[in-house]
Amino acid sequence: MTDRIATITPYLIPGETNPGAWWARKPYIFVRVETTGGVVGWGECHHLNHRERALIGMIRDVGDWLAGRPAGDIRALAGEVFGSFGHQRPGLEAYAAFAGIEIALWDILGLRHGAPVCDLLGGTCHDSVPVYANIYSPDPQTPDAFAAMAAKQAKAGHKAIKLYPFRADTSVDDGLAILQAVRDAVGPGIGLAVDLWRHATPARATRLARAMEPFDLLWIEDPLPPDDAATLRYIRDSIQQPLLSGETLPTRREFGPLFDARAVDIVNPDICQTGILEIQAIAIAAEMAGITLSPHNSNSMALGTAAAMHASVGLTNLGLLEYFPLFDTALDDLCEGRLPVRDGAIGRPTAAGLGLTWDEAAMQRFRL
Repeated sequence: MTDRIATITPYLIPGETNPGAWWARKPYIFVRVETTGGVVGWGECHHLNHRERALIGMIRDVGDWLAGRPAGDIRALAGEVFGSFGHQRPGLEAYAAFAGIEIALWDILGLRHGAPVCDLLGGTCHDSVPVYANIYSPDPQTPDAFAAMAAKQAKAGHKAIKLYPFRADTSVDDGLAILQAVRDAVGPGIGLAVDLWRHATPARATRLARAMEPFDLLWIEDPLPPDDAATLRYIRDSIQQPLLSGETLPTRREFGPLFDARAVDIVNPDICQTGILEIQAIAIAAEMAGITLSPHNSNSMALGTAAAMHASVGLTNLGLLEYFPLFDTALDDLCEGRLPVRDGAIGRPTAAGLGLTWDEAAMQRFRL
């Protein structure tokens, strides 16, 4: 008898408010899927602050649409959400809602077969995946503060660090002072990447890139939004550093112009926005264009990271996985099995499903 989707339930873990902190944790949105056979899987949805209600409503709507469908028909369900449900224009919330549900369905499939999700996807190419520590702060920070935070991550074993030295109004000299302080603090052996967070013009992006050439960056990220492939190609041809973009794009359809134009060197789709099947499709298309995939991961360091690892360890054009060390233990009181970072990398998952065991009693207070 086919095991079918019985219930799809959203959970919201509120964000933290911590004045004076480097950064307070954002809210997390999880999805619990239970089948008619009693198997439970968990997924996570990527979201933007202030849009929680819209996404939670979409999870309910997509959940109503999928109720009663075979839980193992993941490809067919993905097509349904894009086509019949979404009318070929589903929007960010629909993509993120289904991504969380799809991740939970893979968790269920792995648990039913007693195998890690990565094995069900065809096995692995990597025994471990290197990560980079994202040290973003929403508040302006001094060069000394950046240096101290970066040194803390290097001391913890991270081999690569991404930072945001340039806000929209930061002068070239002030941003370079931050970069120099970080380089002095961590030494020459730690890789550095810079995210411009889509606030630069082409002229400013190229000027900043030339000023940063002495730092030998791993990449420059998102000088402007990724939906302008022609301008990104212009920037890529004008700078020496690798160019990365794509975290806001949900499917291979949106990535297509970047690949056709060879506009970037690296793309970073978010697993909790694309889902597992789609990020693998994006990776294949990227590889055909000679482009590396470095998964975006501003989700929880428990479930979001686990999903990214299972989807990524079988990719031949895999780069570094994003990691937020400030929040790595945030859910340790709610689940077990979080994949640890050791010496700047995460080892291949081996537990069944996504490998996490949730305290359902403790999660009840976050159920919606």
